[in-house]
Amino acid sequence: MGTNGTGGKRAPQPARTPTVSARVYRRRRLVAGLLALMLVAGLIGGGFALAGFLGSVFGPSDAGPGNPGAGTGAGAGRTTPTAGAPEAKAASPASSVCDEKGIRVTGVADRASYAPAEEPKLTLRVTNTGKSPCDINVGTSQMQYKITSGTDLIFNSRDCQVGATDLVKTLQPGASESANFTWRRNRSAPGCAAEAARPGGGGATYVFVATLGKWSSAKVVFQLQ
Repeated sequence: MGTNGTGGKRAPQPARTPTVSARVYRRRRLVAGLLALMLVAGLIGGGFALAGFLGSVFGPSDAGPGNPGAGTGAGAGRTTPTAGAPEAKAASPASSVCDEKGIRVTGVADRASYAPAEEPKLTLRVTNTGKSPCDINVGTSQMQYKITSGTDLIFNSRDCQVGATDLVKTLQPGASESANFTWRRNRSAPGCAAEAARPGGGGATYVFVATLGKWSSAKVVFQLQ
């Protein structure tokens, strides 16, 4: 067999370029498209997150009218009053200047005449007839029920009073406070000393005067049968 001048060796052949099928090519394009979409979505989401972070740090210094603000701390949800919004007003206090001339104390007896077995029910009433509220001590420490017959002091509620207390109330103009006392038709003496004698009946006349602090009532006349 004849030989060529290359000494029996074959000349090198160029490398073959592998062929790619249309199906594989479409898959690669689809993967590349998905990666591009994911990259864009990531950039957009990161931008919103960054904007939210910056807004929470460098947010507006003043909340708008009625806007509670965007904080998440202990003060979140609290509204800041605007300059033009009226603030709630507390209840009007009692007047510091009380017209004491307008304070009236009245004594009342529930009957004009009492049968032998009946006990008089006496009432002390204080009324503010002035135009301003007044703070008045209406406690038992200020009350006195006094009964006389002529020049004879028959009964004084302070003689045997126990546990007297103070009670300050604000009397509005026209308002009243009342306290009742039932007289047992007995005598009293200072220091609550025992008194054996009892007030007489048979139509005897008695006078009741109610006192509250510096104010006293007019005389109230009644009879005991």
